[in-house]
Amino acid sequence: MKVVSVENLRKTYNRGKVVAVDGISFSVNREEIYIFVGPDGAGKSSTLKVVAGVLYYDDGKVELFGQDIKSDRVVEKLKDKIAFMPQGLGLNLYHTLSVEENIDFFANLHDVPVDVREKRKKLLLEATGLLPFKDREAGKLSGGMMQKLGICCSLIHTPELIILDEPTTGVDPVSRRELWKLIYRFVKEEGITALISTSYLDEAERSTTLSIMKSGKLILTSSPEALLEEKIDVYEAEGKDVEKAYEIAWKYFRIPRLKGKVLRFVADDISPVKNFSLSVKKVEPSVEDLFLLKTGLKRVKLEPFFKIDLDIPEDAIVVKNVVKKFGDFTAVDSVSFTVKRGEIFGLLGPNGAGKTTLIKMMTGLYNPTSGECFIAGFKGEKIKRVIGYMSQKFSLYNDLTVYENMVLWGKIYNVHGDVLKDRIEEALRVVDLEKYRDYIVESLPLGIKQRLALMCAVIHGPAVLFLDEPTSGVDPAERDAFWQIIRFLVREIGVTVIVTTHYMDEAEYCDRILLMNRGRAIAFGTPSFLKNETLKKIGRIYEIKTENPFADVDRLLKSGFNAVLYGRKIRIYSKDELSPAVLEKAGVKIISFRKGDVTMEDVFVYAVGSDEF
Repeated sequence: MKVVSVENLRKTYNRGKVVAVDGISFSVNREEIYIFVGPDGAGKSSTLKVVAGVLYYDDGKVELFGQDIKSDRVVEKLKDKIAFMPQGLGLNLYHTLSVEENIDFFANLHDVPVDVREKRKKLLLEATGLLPFKDREAGKLSGGMMQKLGICCSLIHTPELIILDEPTTGVDPVSRRELWKLIYRFVKEEGITALISTSYLDEAERSTTLSIMKSGKLILTSSPEALLEEKIDVYEAEGKDVEKAYEIAWKYFRIPRLKGKVLRFVADDISPVKNFSLSVKKVEPSVEDLFLLKTGLKRVKLEPFFKIDLDIPEDAIVVKNVVKKFGDFTAVDSVSFTVKRGEIFGLLGPNGAGKTTLIKMMTGLYNPTSGECFIAGFKGEKIKRVIGYMSQKFSLYNDLTVYENMVLWGKIYNVHGDVLKDRIEEALRVVDLEKYRDYIVESLPLGIKQRLALMCAVIHGPAVLFLDEPTSGVDPAERDAFWQIIRFLVREIGVTVIVTTHYMDEAEYCDRILLMNRGRAIAFGTPSFLKNETLKKIGRIYEIKTENPFADVDRLLKSGFNAVLYGRKIRIYSKDELSPAVLEKAGVKIISFRKGDVTMEDVFVYAVGSDEF
């Protein structure tokens, strides 16, 4: 049975001037996990809001459970069959209410009887691990906990259709895995249908049906299995000439991406790099490869648009035994490290680990309870003249234009007159924002806002740049463009960068990494060092494909194997040598079996899970 049926849907904004959804058609069957991916501004959120009945549309036909929802009366009648969770951490929650009070509130909205509510609430709190936190205010939860609570509130009335708009954006890898376990559990046990958008393409592999949107249109709809059968040759290259190879890859290859010290690209012929000092191997295509082939990847052509006038010490950042307490709660607990001049330094950790608090102390927004921070040789108020800060929420003024935001931030940073005017013009040109200069910020796609926020953070020519989850929710193409800019700022201008991120592939871009948990530093080193140390502790890694990975990962876990789902593959960690025959005794039918490489996600999950390294 079709739970959702959409025909020729069209949605516009600004009196028809902006087309968000342009004549798309699709259907979703019962117990299906249907996922939308696409560039920023593709129309995913607008589509989900229309289907959820919270946004009017211009043309087309939308049916839920066989009923046309053009009428408000029909939407009202169907509201108890639907749950909608909007994009943004805790956006559907009441932050001054407790976890339990939020769930009770949503239960009352749907007239759930008290006895049913209490039984259902207990089930949801136990399933999400929130039972010990039921009396905590929602606003004091970590990002991962907020999203779990959002799902509890969405499921309290036992809906038949859940619509989740980027439910894992801003959530750490451990919490992402837990959220997906929840989604699978309720789809399997209660027959729920799920309509989801995501910017994580490994999550897109977990769908039963995947649709790629671009410029308001559906450009591809397929099962992940069928999509991954597309015949393309994907390669990875590493070695001392990888930076040189990256430059020529834009001429000879498709979708070249520099992922740390590894160049990934699609090619029919790899002879253009045969004389480089590189190790090149053919690898399996991923959904990200196919997504970028469909949507495109851009080369950002950059030129220096400011220079650093200060003499920066070799240790550009020195953090000594920093502690931050809020009452009895210790948010940062005796953390020490140094960052070298011109380094990209990563701060990783789960939601609530203390990363943002640490950054706010380094930028002078918080005073440490004890310890001290030196930035470019300065401390205290003097720090602010040498730093740029791009916060999680971008710190843009939505009712101003792109140009007006840059003027405002330039003047805040004490840049005036012709110097400011020239620098703005150069920055707009360098990051391809000229065509958006007179756009109101509120109307811009997320990726464009991201680039603007970065330019506002560097308009005064800082020596040190702090980036707090700068790519959260941004699609892979825009994330790649953003990191091209960051590498340029570091390599060509000499900016020192500290970045936090929940995208583990971005951790590979960092020269060194500090991993935090519960306010403490638990691991420190280069990505290569951290991966090698993790491999020593977890043993061998195996990667298998099976006919039903979602059920098979549970079978393997019940048989005592340390197994996790990544996309549609199952990764198994073992101190012992394994074979397909050994694994098939758990009742799984193996399609392919190979030894896997350790990833930064493996590092993160192991270090956080053991709370040590």
